[in-house]
Order: sequence, then C-alpha cells, then structure tokens
Amino acid sequence: MKKRIIIVAAICLIFSTQIWSKNFMWEIQGGKNTAYLLGSIHTMPKDVYPLDEQIETAFQESDVLVVDVDATTLDQNEVSSFIGLNAVYQDSINLQSVIDEELFNNISLKMQELGLTEEQLKAFKPWFVSLNLGLGALQKIDITTGLGIDLHFLNKAHESEMPIKELETAISQLEALSSMDDQTQIDYLQYSIDDYEQSTTIFMDMLEAWKTGDTKKMKTVTKVKMLELEEKLPGIIDFYHKMFTERDEKILVKIEKLLNNKEEKVYFIIIGAVHLVGEDGLIKLLNNNGYKTKQY
Repeated sequence: MKKRIIIVAAICLIFSTQIWSKNFMWEIQGGKNTAYLLGSIHTMPKDVYPLDEQIETAFQESDVLVVDVDATTLDQNEVSSFIGLNAVYQDSINLQSVIDEELFNNISLKMQELGLTEEQLKAFKPWFVSLNLGLGALQKIDITTGLGIDLHFLNKAHESEMPIKELETAISQLEALSSMDDQTQIDYLQYSIDDYEQSTTIFMDMLEAWKTGDTKKMKTVTKVKMLELEEKLPGIIDFYHKMFTERDEKILVKIEKLLNNKEEKVYFIIIGAVHLVGEDGLIKLLNNNGYKTKQY
C-alpha cells in the first residue's frame, strides 16, 4: 500500500509540474500589430531542443524575426576595429597599473586557464577582460554558443528567407560597456570573477528558470544578485543602469514602433531573458504603457 501511495504522489507531482510550468514567451497585444516576445539565453545545452511546440508555432505564424543583434551577419572587421580603439590601453598605462595587485593576480590565473598570458592580459581594459571572462565561463562548463535560442531562430529565418530586424548593433552593445567610467569597469571586473567561479551554478539556475518560465527566479539569480552587491561594489549600479535600464528604455521605444506601424505584420521578438523580468523589465514597461501581455 505504501509503495502505491508513493507512485501516485510521484504521478501527481509530474502532472502538476506540467500544468503550472510556463514558457519564457509572451504574446503582446494593444497596438496595431501582434508580437510574440521570447526571452533568450544566448547559450543552450543540446537537450533543450526541440523547443516547446508553442514557441515553434508562434515563430511559424510570424512574418518578421526581431533580435537584439543578428550574430550571423556581424561585420568582424568593424568589431575588431572597435576593440582595437576602445579595449586596448595606449602609452604606458596597462591593466596591472590601474587595479590592485590581488585583483590582477586573481584575473591572471583565470585568464591563463583560458589561454591568455599575463603580458597579453595587461594590454586590455577591464570591460573587455570582463567580457572575455563571461565567454570563458561558458567554455569552462562546456556550453556551445552555437546552440543559443537566438541562433536557432536566426538560422531558421535565413533558411526560409524571413525578414530580420535588429533592435541594437554589436557596436552599440560594446559601446555600452566601453563607455563606463574606470571604477565601474573595475567593479564589473570583480563581479565577473565571482560569476566565473560560480558559473555552473548560475547557468543551471538561469536555465531552470527559463525552462519553467519562472520570472521571479530569473530575476533573483541575475538582477537581485547584482543589486545586492551595491555596498561592496558601488560601480555595479552604474553597470546595471547602462546594461539594463538605459538599453531597455531604447528597446521599448523600438518595440512600440513595431507594434504600431502600418506593416500589419506579426513579429517574433527575441531578447535576453534577463531584460524581460523585474519591475524595470520590458514586460512591466509594456504593461505600464497600456499593452496586454500573456505568458504562455
């Protein structure tokens, strides 16, 4: 009898999870056009595919794919030129001379794991080192960028010759990082080291939140975690505003233009999942501006 109760309880648990689990996708209504808004994690393990049928169906019903940046058409020469002008120290200044010794040594060890020597490291500014630590964290946990949600649908759009619109550019995203003041860059670098050391846990928490459409968890493991460091790393607040608040306000304007233009199209919009959550996230901003959002 006891064994039967356990089996029944397990079935109920699975069933309830299926009922209450959501997708990280919303339908946006209230303008002249309809849009689906899908939160993305830019890297994914293979086992998330195939995606939920509701997501794939929404894409098939859409006329235009909208992404923050089309990674399949990046101008590598333009990006390399920007990095050369904005990520590399000039004259006698180097990374070791602008941050304390303990931080530099810690970074040096991490970057050596990723194949960068100490001498090479010295040449780069904190924002660029932080960016590479983030990419290195994915390498560390063996996650492939080619499996990201963005690229999954970008490839599908190119195959079907679906029109693609961009909300940002690669250069505008890099400018948001490179324009931060020195102390903000250094605090962001310290934050990036902590992220690197906890990369597996953080990624798995984000992935679980994405799989279940859990916006509260996504907010807790990303935005809340970052904002809690204000006292220890004051510059992290400036980083937060540049990477989320300021960018999301600009993205909101562009989404509203799509929702209210005369094209009479259905848009499939993909944006980093973290940008959608919280009181300052895009879902709340759209609601505040009178649009109805329905989570799938």
